[in-house]
Amino acid sequence: MNRASRISAAALVVLGLVLYCVTKPVHIDDTNFLRLAEGAAQDPWRPHDIAINWAKTTQRAFDILSNPPGIAYWLVPVRHAPEWVMHLWMLPWLALALFGTARLARGLGVPEERAILLLGTAPVFVLTAQSLTPDLPVLACALAGIGGFATAADARRASAWALVAGCAVLFRYSGLCVVPLLVLLGFQRGRLRESLLVAVPAALLFLHDLHAYGHVHMLAMVGFQGVSYTPWLVFHKLVAALAMLGGACLLPVLPWRLGALPFAAAGALLGAAASYGSGHTALQLATTVLFAAAGGLALGSFRLRSPDDRFLAIWLAGGIAFLLTLFFVATRYWLPFMPAVVFAALRRNPSNLRFGVAVGIGAVLSLALAHDDDGFARGYRDAARQITERGGEKGLFAGHWGWQFYMEQGGWRALELHEHVPARLAIALGAWPQSFDPSQCFKREPALVLASSWPIRIHSRASAANFHSFLIPGPELDTYAPWGFSTEPYDEVVVLWSCEALPRR
Repeated sequence: MNRASRISAAALVVLGLVLYCVTKPVHIDDTNFLRLAEGAAQDPWRPHDIAINWAKTTQRAFDILSNPPGIAYWLVPVRHAPEWVMHLWMLPWLALALFGTARLARGLGVPEERAILLLGTAPVFVLTAQSLTPDLPVLACALAGIGGFATAADARRASAWALVAGCAVLFRYSGLCVVPLLVLLGFQRGRLRESLLVAVPAALLFLHDLHAYGHVHMLAMVGFQGVSYTPWLVFHKLVAALAMLGGACLLPVLPWRLGALPFAAAGALLGAAASYGSGHTALQLATTVLFAAAGGLALGSFRLRSPDDRFLAIWLAGGIAFLLTLFFVATRYWLPFMPAVVFAALRRNPSNLRFGVAVGIGAVLSLALAHDDDGFARGYRDAARQITERGGEKGLFAGHWGWQFYMEQGGWRALELHEHVPARLAIALGAWPQSFDPSQCFKREPALVLASSWPIRIHSRASAANFHSFLIPGPELDTYAPWGFSTEPYDEVVVLWSCEALPRR
């Protein structure tokens, strides 16, 4: 098999994994980006002026959604389309990400098909590529831009690829980390002047914000995120990021070596301390320690011998520093920094057996977790439709994620924090619901249980595991691991009737 055939075959494997859940309902943060797309459709210059109830009260998106508007513009044409159309609409970003992976692999002296397979079968890549969030476009712009710049034949092409890399910031502010990274690469490769163009998209975005809103949105979000800088929360985020890396980004098959054992031991100690501080059970502690140790083992694959090694290490260090500044961490936030881990591992020339085991485990785990995430999304969609398609007056609902999308689609309105409920209120207990007026009297209908017997879970209180965050609500539980084993229900939906609306006897 020639080089082109190997690359094509690897890309087809990744495409097959991503298309496995092409009909997945709107889920988790997909909802707020579709809402932002509505803002872009209504006012293309000021998409963040649209209102959304995403933090328990209705606010302007500018004040609560901490992302630039790139994905909103992309989703405008399909915002009212069936779910499978929305997911197919994201495939160009998948193609660009795989193209960039191959280009950067060539620049770093790594087999292109190996890089595509190792990155593309990682659960964080597959599950994120099955979403409607800006994470995949960020990765695509970063990889294509950096890979193109590293392999550009002349200065003109290098400049063009620097602009592509800079466009990552139009989708997530983590894309701003690409700016110093590409400047470093330009310095190493003797193309510093060309690399400076990477800052142009960010500058244009900030100028747009000043004209449209009178304030730079990213700076406004710094204040929004600032409440999470207490010592405990920073430590919580650090260990969660480490465990997410070990459990859903790169399994520690490739970097296994004696020199990495101290990193694994350090990860295990950090996991144990964090889990103990969170009051976990023995099972929850074991899960956290296992994944944090695996994350430490993955970090043990880095070297500092050559300029390329140091470039990858700085890429990773910048990612960790950025993750610690966020309000919370989620596994998919690793995606723009995952290539550093993948290429560092591949530059150690793992054996065919070890590489095959890593890719095989990654692919199987990706399918298992994707199946569970799809079931999680379908549970909320089906519950929302069951409630909204009943006859009678539309009511209020509490809770977010895909639950919010489908309840609003059915004509119901999001509850305002502590609002008085005139008639019906439907609450998804696990989707960060708003609180109603505490003085009210209610009658409760039988609960809708979102049940599943699938044993591998991306959202599990029993295992203290959460792929999409580092907390589980109601009551709040600190989580670190991205997945665990459980057959507990996904959630429970409760419908309440205000006593005022009940007929008097």
